[in-house]
Amino acid sequence: MRKCIISLLTITVLFNLIACSSSSAKTTYPDTIERQIKEQLKEKPYFDSSKPVKVVKVVKTPEKHYYIVLFTYSPYHTEHLGDAIFKKEKDRYTFVGGLASTDQNINNYAMYLNNIPYNLVYGFNEENRIKTLRLFTLDKKSSYTAPIKKGTYFVHFKKFPRNTNIEKMKPFYIDCYGKGNKQIPWAECAE
Repeated sequence: MRKCIISLLTITVLFNLIACSSSSAKTTYPDTIERQIKEQLKEKPYFDSSKPVKVVKVVKTPEKHYYIVLFTYSPYHTEHLGDAIFKKEKDRYTFVGGLASTDQNINNYAMYLNNIPYNLVYGFNEENRIKTLRLFTLDKKSSYTAPIKKGTYFVHFKKFPRNTNIEKMKPFYIDCYGKGNKQIPWAECAE
């Protein structure tokens, strides 16, 4: 009986340590990231520094040490969803690019990350309505289907061969699919 109590106490202490360390990690690096995003946005003529910038999602990219950060801000009267790319080195996050944004629910663009071509699609998925996105270009080899994970915000990367010319991948067209693989009209999906 005494061993069981000691074991339960040990487990409780371990869970508390894990919970405390993960909650402190969540509050320390987003502050640094938010500050860097605000500094970068100050270069934009439409940025109003009196309005809040809020980090809503941080996702590790397929490339080692790189993270995509989704954030919201209000340059005008509507809320925009933006992205920033950070590189993590020795527990320090450094802004390396991005700052694309949209007032729609979905944004996508092709980019190079560590000299490797990727397509990035991200967005707001209210009530998890979007289950799959079908992205395609006039260059059919760049077309693909992206499963969307549950969550208010989503990020999806698609890696392409090194010899892919991302300029030829444009323009991207996107079809949205919800439950039962039913197509969602673009106006409902993106706006």
